[in-house]
Amino acid sequence: MEIPRVNAVGLLEVPEDYVARPRPLPVVMRLAAASILLAFGLVGTVTTVASLGRYCLTSNATSPSPLQQR
Repeated sequence: MEIPRVNAVGLLEVPEDYVARPRPLPVVMRLAAASILLAFGLVGTVTTVASLGRYCLTSNATSPSPLQQR
């Protein structure tokens, strides 16, 4: 019986008679990964909204530059 191998191009070659079951990840690990992704998304969204809100509230919409006063 031959085992799978990676060829020179980088593609996996699996022999015809090789049978393997996929190993599912534990539920705890999947929940941990999902919570990390969710936290990353929430932090990115919250910081973007907060920084845009602060910029919009502090920018002067009537004048292109707050330093030029007439």
